Amino acid sequence: MKNFVFTLVPLLIIIGCQKELNFTNNIDGSGPNIDGSGPLNIETSLIPSGTFTMGSPISEQLREPDEEQHQVTLSAFRMSKYEISNTLYAAFLNAKGIDSSAIYAAGTYPTEVLIYSNSTSGLIWSGTQWQPVVGKENFPVVNLTWYGAFEFANYAGGRLPTEAEWEYACRGGAATPFNTGNCLDYTQANYVWDLPYSACNNANTSYPGLTQVVNIYSPNSYGLYNMHGNVVEWCADWYAPYNTAPQTNPTGPTAGTFRIYRGGGYGSDAKYCRSAIRNFENPNTDNGAFGLRLVFNP
Repeated sequence: MKNFVFTLVPLLIIIGCQKELNFTNNIDGSGPNIDGSGPLNIETSLIPSGTFTMGSPISEQLREPDEEQHQVTLSAFRMSKYEISNTLYAAFLNAKGIDSSAIYAAGTYPTEVLIYSNSTSGLIWSGTQWQPVVGKENFPVVNLTWYGAFEFANYAGGRLPTEAEWEYACRGGAATPFNTGNCLDYTQANYVWDLPYSACNNANTSYPGLTQVVNIYSPNSYGLYNMHGNVVEWCADWYAPYNTAPQTNPTGPTAGTFRIYRGGGYGSDAKYCRSAIRNFENPNTDNGAFGLRLVFNP
């Protein structure tokens, strides 16, 4: 069973499991760039097919026992460059007529709550519709359940990434703990900067403590932003120990209790932002650091 940890950040408490724990509109709010499919225009990066070593080596500092290395081969896919923004998620909720209950009666999960209101940096119910907090239009949507991520993916004509796709895309070809190398600097990701990784250091330890815009910091080699930190991102898979035999396009177990999420968030220390770290939670969890990005078939 999970052991809960609490990381206190300004205005919010982030609750995570044992291992701590975009489509997007343009920054000016004028709408998304176009190269996606479905009812929303989604800016994506093509992730090439390839074979990689999933998990972490025994020598990786602060690794977890469930990160056993194994070979995975993946077909090419497209991934949204950014974490999904408040503006785009609100567009989905309002297009489907979803009221303050945040329950989508016509969806795949008609009794499940999709999202919880967040008056600091997320979405709020105005009395007639969902809308982003003013000034947070291009920040990542938060307080999203797994069901909310799944329903949005269906609406957008995409899907949630598998855990393998997420790690492969995050690494961008790197075998180091982060796609930035052996350390994750305060100029490279939104996390708890006064808790850097292993022997690494940060010159600035006054971390933001809340989400930042979806295109902040430099992208990785595949053109993806914020794969480390900012918000954690739901994946499609149920959590279970790895099958360590070589695999092609794995999708994880067919049933389980907890869903996978990846990436670390603004309330995470650096070790929980590593490319190989595996995190899991109840699919109906309400947490201010939970968001998503999507995958499309090329």
